Amino acid sequence: MSQYTELLNTWAETLSIDADDFEDKLLDIARLFRGFSEALTAFIAKHGYTGDLGNAASKARFLSSRFREAGIRPLHSFRALFSPNAEIERETAYRICFALGLDVVETNEFFRCVQFERSFDCHTIREAVYYFCIKNNLSYSEAEAILARIPVTKKAKAIPGRDVLYTGAIIDCIDSIKDSETLIQYISDNIDDFQYNNVTAIKYIQELWADISKADGLAAKEGAVINGTNRYAVADPDASTWAIFSQIIGLTNELKSEYSIKYDRSLTSVLSANKLIPLKAGYCFPNRQNIDKLIRGELVGDNEIVRKMLIFLTFYTYWARIIISQNGACYLAKPADSKRCFDTINNRLYYAGYPELYAGNPYDWLFMWALNDETPLEAFRYYMVEVFAERKEKENY
Repeated sequence: MSQYTELLNTWAETLSIDADDFEDKLLDIARLFRGFSEALTAFIAKHGYTGDLGNAASKARFLSSRFREAGIRPLHSFRALFSPNAEIERETAYRICFALGLDVVETNEFFRCVQFERSFDCHTIREAVYYFCIKNNLSYSEAEAILARIPVTKKAKAIPGRDVLYTGAIIDCIDSIKDSETLIQYISDNIDDFQYNNVTAIKYIQELWADISKADGLAAKEGAVINGTNRYAVADPDASTWAIFSQIIGLTNELKSEYSIKYDRSLTSVLSANKLIPLKAGYCFPNRQNIDKLIRGELVGDNEIVRKMLIFLTFYTYWARIIISQNGACYLAKPADSKRCFDTINNRLYYAGYPELYAGNPYDWLFMWALNDETPLEAFRYYMVEVFAERKEKENY
């Protein structure tokens, strides 16, 4: 584990919501998270770069030379990769991985620790081909040549109403293929199965939401337990998605009403440019709109929407069950409880094809921090209260 992740893990283990300077410490932690350029710098330092880590021109020359040696067309600006607030598309990320000569494990690490995304979505033709080529030490040019021989398909808008081929089965097949001709034939023969993705994760989300939202579900039962605290809006058995979502994140009745009327149940105004939402933590943050889309089986365009929703709902259902069983809104979690929740989230992510929780990812860190509190769900809600308070303070400034 690097010093960077050790530091973030230490903060996750020690920061208490009871601290007098809790908000100040949150702001300090938010500043710790690496942006893309900093994460890329740390990564290339492990993969061949020996120059000055603070010299953007030197780092740009290093990557440019790697692209040239690998026969990959250059980026418009390599130096822009090391500018503040730099971001790249997935295609550019793969080109960097090919240029650095990474294997599958190292490519997974790049996406997890630099790009903060899943790697190798093998339910898409392009990334299935990239997986095959990187696994078999083929070049980016060879990958492009394979792709040129495969028909282009449109992505489906919803999960098909038939048996689906899961990503794990696709990967198993690709692992058994030894040459590009067989790969082309396999994809061409199963072309319809490359028109959708995230099926396992969406299935998990639908199951979790069904347990949460039904008339005698977790939201209604947990709401009955916490109702006496008079701190949160609670959902009744016939509650809407917005009402349940408001309970999960700990909105008061006033905030629930305000954001329903003034902002059409959207949290965009809260999450954007909020000092307590570091870097990409607010990107694809769970919201009412995406819950409804995923429950309908719609295939949303960004993998991060699905991954973050899966973490969010798995975390809530785990602690809601315990609160209900103990009939205690402030049930004190045992270390074994938090460890089981951590493992439960990681198991869901693993079987859905996503990277496990990583302290360097600011969204993941939030849940890892909450799991170290004696009342994890209360800690998460308390954090959200601070986020809304920060937005209100900015509005009144």
